[in-house]
Amino acid sequence: LEKAMADQYMKENPDVEIELIGVPMNEMSKKVIALNTSDDLPDAFSIAAEFIPVAAEMGILADHTELLGEDYLEGLADTVIEEASIDGVMRMSPWFVIPTGLVYRADWLEETNRDGIETMDEFKEIAREFTRDGHWGFSMVGTNNSSGVSRFSQFVKAYGVEEVFQDESGKWKTDLTGDKFKQALQDFVDLAIKDKVVPPGVTETGYPEASSYFAQEQTGLMITGSNALGAILSANPDLEGKLASVPVPKEERHSAALNVGGYAVTKSCEHPEEMADFLKFLTDKEQAVQFALDTGRLPVNDEALEDEAFKDPAFHGFIQAVNHVVPQNRFPKYTEVWDIMGEAYNTMMGNGTSIDDAMAQVEARMAKLLEEENKQ
Repeated sequence: LEKAMADQYMKENPDVEIELIGVPMNEMSKKVIALNTSDDLPDAFSIAAEFIPVAAEMGILADHTELLGEDYLEGLADTVIEEASIDGVMRMSPWFVIPTGLVYRADWLEETNRDGIETMDEFKEIAREFTRDGHWGFSMVGTNNSSGVSRFSQFVKAYGVEEVFQDESGKWKTDLTGDKFKQALQDFVDLAIKDKVVPPGVTETGYPEASSYFAQEQTGLMITGSNALGAILSANPDLEGKLASVPVPKEERHSAALNVGGYAVTKSCEHPEEMADFLKFLTDKEQAVQFALDTGRLPVNDEALEDEAFKDPAFHGFIQAVNHVVPQNRFPKYTEVWDIMGEAYNTMMGNGTSIDDAMAQVEARMAKLLEEENKQ
């Protein structure tokens, strides 16, 4: 789809040549760091919000506020601009958002005589009710990588957990050593180990496998970004009209990540104006609406998002989730925090590590990480 848009742009702008280089998003940050070390950065690269602080600290990102221009930025949602910025300066060009929510089989829910899924207790009860006749309730992504931890992150935030935050003095602190996180961790692991509402081999179940389980009608619930809609319906068009979504169920609050996706233009880009023009082209309503319907990645500009196509129940919860976004923190070593969290659930489900031992490891690693950062 992206290649087709690039081809269309080049057709309209014959003096521009665009070369797309495929890199898996789970490997993108490592790839960019390696390319920077070898002084071989591309003109732009696909970037996730959690990598912005790292890339900004590396000093490789262009000033996108200046690059894109005020007229263009007026059409973007404030939350999108905030997620793409550090200290008031945009460090990426937003292309789409993938709000986190809960996608579910609406037809299965009707059979339970329930009205909806609002709380964590309801979510767990429905997961148990969906687990029957060779089905499992919940498509859990249990791998210790960004796909798994990003979903676990929203699960624990629904318990009121702040992974890392700054106190009034500016020192970094964490809720990952407290009772709320301990309860969230135990409840998450119990879904697989105790309640058995998750397909076997969960620690090896990545996003492709989890979405495939759902598409093959083996599961009926999945905490995920809106992009899963595109993957699921592409794999099984017969599910059209059978899907719905709600915000991530709350224990203490609803939680969502906006998951702004797009490109970061590097300071080494030789043609920044042309690059910016192409990135704006990607967000035009004509391209953005169709791209969203094909992939589940929602537009970043208000005009496109107001299209009638997004009144479908499958999109409803993801649109609502935008109102429950927990802002992305700017902790410079946030990827290490995610590794700590991923290790906790992954070892409990994969190695039988006890909750107390998992928490002890979290406490030790977080203490060291925060101590190092607070010395800066």
